[in-house]
Amino acid sequence: MIEKLEGRFLVTFLAVLEEKSFSKAAERLGYVQSTVTSQMRQLEEAAGQKLFDRLPRGVELTGAGRRLEVYARRFMQLGRELEEEMNEEGAPRGTVRLRVLESFAATALWGPLRSFMDAYPDIDVQVEAGFQAETLEAVRLRQADMGLVPADPCAADLTFDPLLEDELLWIAAPREAEAVGIEGWSAIRRMRIAGFGERCMYSQAAEAQLAAQRTAPAGRAEFASMDMIKRAVCSGWALAFVPRSAVAAELAAGVLAECAPLGRQPICHGLIRHKPREASRAAQLLHRYLLGCGMREVMIE
Repeated sequence: MIEKLEGRFLVTFLAVLEEKSFSKAAERLGYVQSTVTSQMRQLEEAAGQKLFDRLPRGVELTGAGRRLEVYARRFMQLGRELEEEMNEEGAPRGTVRLRVLESFAATALWGPLRSFMDAYPDIDVQVEAGFQAETLEAVRLRQADMGLVPADPCAADLTFDPLLEDELLWIAAPREAEAVGIEGWSAIRRMRIAGFGERCMYSQAAEAQLAAQRTAPAGRAEFASMDMIKRAVCSGWALAFVPRSAVAAELAAGVLAECAPLGRQPICHGLIRHKPREASRAAQLLHRYLLGCGMREVMIE
């Protein structure tokens, strides 16, 4: 099989996978669609199996395609590492793929990342948002070089380096927080809770606390961004269980208030990497930079 493979076939394969379309993959790679079709036909012939199912809404991987994806991503990673190794004597260069929780990136990442980019202009840091479970999977599948997560996954195949101590708080608009201060958990029964949904660790922690108190909110709302959650809470429409680091400015300004009787939950954001894989020079530099750039500031009062 190996003698029939060409590296560009695997590049095209991943483009089709990510775009879920032959035509969009062709546009992304600067090919005509017939070139993509031809390359995928040759790749299927080399693999001896069908790799894609053609569906009305696009293309999806078959079982064989999913198995090939793992090796295709390893091939791409090896290519990047080879390029970086050949440039080892010059200025650091290469690509680093970082997965991060949206709420953390919005409040704590961009300043340090800008400083890193100024220090290493030839290193391209690609940032993608994802929840903790998705980030763990991406790191394991070599879709990301490292991830920023809000808790130690305690996984044997992953390293976890603490980066920032934080805590989850119940927050509300001042009037609603005052009601919680008087009534405690019973006030929750007539309020909504806003969050990122069941895939989010913050929402999972909130649900665990509600279950422990044997109470339930009047409703739940799922939003895609921390900004939407904060706006919903500021309006009095909902309350939320979120990291202090994400709402420190609003708490200081008095537009949000902590529901202190409901308690707090300590968390620790940190960097994860895949143990079996040796990190590239560029990834090692970013890892060391983030750990040493002052993001270890303790958010807990």
